[in-house]
Amino acid sequence: MMFERRRMHPAATVVLFIKQLKDLIVPFIFIFIFGAAGNSFNLFSIFFMIFGLLAALLTGVLQWLRYYYWVENGELRTEYGIFVRKRRFIPIERIQSIDTSAGIIQRLFRIVKLQVETAGGGQEADVMISAVTKEEAEELRNILLAKKKEIVENAPSFEIDSNVKEVEENIEVQEEITHTYRITWGDLLIVGTTSGGIGVVLSGVFATATQLEQFIPYERVFTQFGEFLQRSVVIISIFIFLVLFISWIISIGMTMIKYGNFTVVKREDEIVISRGIIEKRQMTIPLERIQAIRVTQNLLRQPLGFATVYVESAGSSSGQESDHSTILFPLLKNKDVSKWLHDFVPDYKLQEDVHPLPKIALVRYLVRHVVPAIVVSGLLAYFIPPYGYFALLLIPIAGVLAYFRYRDGGWKLDGDLLQLSFRIINKNKVILKKKRIQSLEWRESLFQRRQNVGTLEAAIKSSFTFKNFKVIDVKVKDGANVYKWYSYKK
Repeated sequence: MMFERRRMHPAATVVLFIKQLKDLIVPFIFIFIFGAAGNSFNLFSIFFMIFGLLAALLTGVLQWLRYYYWVENGELRTEYGIFVRKRRFIPIERIQSIDTSAGIIQRLFRIVKLQVETAGGGQEADVMISAVTKEEAEELRNILLAKKKEIVENAPSFEIDSNVKEVEENIEVQEEITHTYRITWGDLLIVGTTSGGIGVVLSGVFATATQLEQFIPYERVFTQFGEFLQRSVVIISIFIFLVLFISWIISIGMTMIKYGNFTVVKREDEIVISRGIIEKRQMTIPLERIQAIRVTQNLLRQPLGFATVYVESAGSSSGQESDHSTILFPLLKNKDVSKWLHDFVPDYKLQEDVHPLPKIALVRYLVRHVVPAIVVSGLLAYFIPPYGYFALLLIPIAGVLAYFRYRDGGWKLDGDLLQLSFRIINKNKVILKKKRIQSLEWRESLFQRRQNVGTLEAAIKSSFTFKNFKVIDVKVKDGANVYKWYSYKK
């Protein structure tokens, strides 16, 4: 099966030029700030910036000229490098996902970026083609999928030129859409308002403010307005409220831009997720690559009866939110989670009647949380009165958190499935298949052993590392049952 040697779309020169400019932003800012501050923003600085722009443009053109990709002898091959020529051959049977995305530049030229990942892929895609037409991306994807299916089924090879119709028919059967999920704009608004992204925005605001210290005389401002601000508690309160409100609105906007047009399509053996308004992304998750399903409720969504569902995969460089967790459903009502899981990942069934933690665990959770809160708040109240007294609020907060961690902890066995329920801040329910669990650990500390409890921890594969989920203070008898389930005929 052949896919002739090709270059990327000529618009790749613009994409690669913009990528080079990103690497030059820090040096340009350095020259601009320190050159202007030292009154030395002279012809040399201007020449350096012009030279940098020309070098970035030339590099983009050369990278485009020297990059080739093709399919030959059951391999996806690439050739690249300006001064040192490099070749990469990837056996098609190792390919796990073929994803596309389109940023602002790609959308202007009506092209896409194509990323190919293998089973052992890490943080970066194994092959990244920055600019191809949608038709070429789909053609390459179909050829790779058809060839992979042929290899898996040990079918006799055939020439693509003489059997194009047969290949297309195979692809249509393989990629028949069975289920579709689309998030409404109303639900997306709920996602934005309950996402907790305000913390990220505030962190960015404070980081920017600290970097502007040399331009804004904060000390002079506080000196001139300090006395006024001390007498105007209302104004300070209004200012804080406005900062929080604006940050909240910005976080909602960022969420809606990122997850707008969120669509999940279930095919026979894969799930395809598309999202994004400004930058459109499409990621493919083969069902065989799924390691676990995680259902999460944060502090805002839980009282409203909503949950977010994540797919824990074996590692991917595109579309991952964090730690190789990909959002499968941004927002579902609690009562609908089981139905959607059955439609898209029928091998994973959510259980509600989990085995709870023993009552002695409540005492242990309270001790672990409340005692440190008493120590910290007591020290703050003693050394920083009267403002330190507010730290005493940590004690009831720690007590409430300890209670909910105890209440939400539990486990459940159902055939070849293990479900672990736990809370850190958010409430989590993780569903794991026995054959996907890389290791199961049971451990007892000295104090746990005295009270006949222990910690149950399961690990799944996540790229080159492992991701762990644990429930603390499970009965020893229950832990033994789970350990026996995992050990017997694994």
